[in-house]
Amino acid sequence: MHIHRKILYWLALSDGFALLALVFIAVPVKYMLDQPLGVKMLGPLHGALFLSLATATLSALARGILRPGLALLLLAGALLPLGAFFADYKLRLAYPELQH
Repeated sequence: MHIHRKILYWLALSDGFALLALVFIAVPVKYMLDQPLGVKMLGPLHGALFLSLATATLSALARGILRPGLALLLLAGALLPLGAFFADYKLRLAYPELQH
């Protein structure tokens, strides 16, 4: 098993949860209750996870560890609130060693 794929799996999952929390919890709280703390904390966390996911995805693609279609799906999925979970699902289907 490639540890790189396992890292991609966990990065995609973590980024998906961070983006969901940012979009559906922190941003509404910021604008409805005038409490920006959640966005100030989750924004940089999501940014760091997204950049880590993008870097790991491109690295895996360059090394031939990841198919181009899955790499594109991971990158595109990281931009949509539920996209990361769909990309994560497709990643697990493509590489059965990632199954829990």
